[in-house]
Amino acid sequence: MARGRNRFMALGALLVALASSSAVAAEEPAKSPWEFEFALYGWIPATSLTADVQGHTVHSSVSVKDVLDIVTSGNGMAGGGYAAVRYDRFSLFVDAFGGFLEESMREDIPTRVCTLSASVKGEVRLAIVDFAVGYRLGQWSLPQRRRPVSLGVYAGMRYAHAGIQVDATLGVLGGIGRHGALSTAINFADPLIGIRWEVPVLDSVSVDFRGDIGGFGASSNLVWGLVGDARYWFSWNPWSLRPWLSLGYKVLSFDRDPGRDAAVDLVFRGPYIALGVVF
Repeated sequence: MARGRNRFMALGALLVALASSSAVAAEEPAKSPWEFEFALYGWIPATSLTADVQGHTVHSSVSVKDVLDIVTSGNGMAGGGYAAVRYDRFSLFVDAFGGFLEESMREDIPTRVCTLSASVKGEVRLAIVDFAVGYRLGQWSLPQRRRPVSLGVYAGMRYAHAGIQVDATLGVLGGIGRHGALSTAINFADPLIGIRWEVPVLDSVSVDFRGDIGGFGASSNLVWGLVGDARYWFSWNPWSLRPWLSLGYKVLSFDRDPGRDAAVDLVFRGPYIALGVVF
């Protein structure tokens, strides 16, 4: 009798354990195929420009320190944002960056007759927007890593806008001067194709890369871009959000020859910092 009672109790305990595990499994919600990501970032790009206009070559370069000096002096501001939505293997993302730089100069020029006063104020406004549709080729789980290794491709468009305005005044010091203004805007868009991957180095650290190439003679001979960063994933997850902070480097290049009399080779490169969230 005692042996039967023990078997009955063991069987009851096993049934309770199975029922409990089934209840726990039932309480765990299925992972949604939808995923959203938003980020804000600051990019400090050095600029290298080579332009050939009617047989004349012009070179210009602005370092990261020059950009920082302009921004900290209050004569410039820039910022960017990234947004993505994913459904299973498919994704859609927008990466936009914009800003302005303002510089002014005033100089008194003495002559034999009088002293001339010259003042020039220039303003450059820039916007670059990437829009692309992506597809995840595959992902592979690693032991003791919450995030898998992933590899994907994407195709889309890069749009760029540059607005330039120059105001100049020249006249006799203390007298009435003559004023002139010049403004122009450049807008162009190019197709692009790219590849991206993510590798979790640690459970809380991943390395992300995105690289693309395009142009193909649409508006530019060649455009290409590289974005790479190290991303730290916070262990704090309020409201099931997964926040992250990243440090990286970004490069954008444009090689344009829109006409026989003009050609432009323009490169932006520099570090950036971003703060984002995935949910």
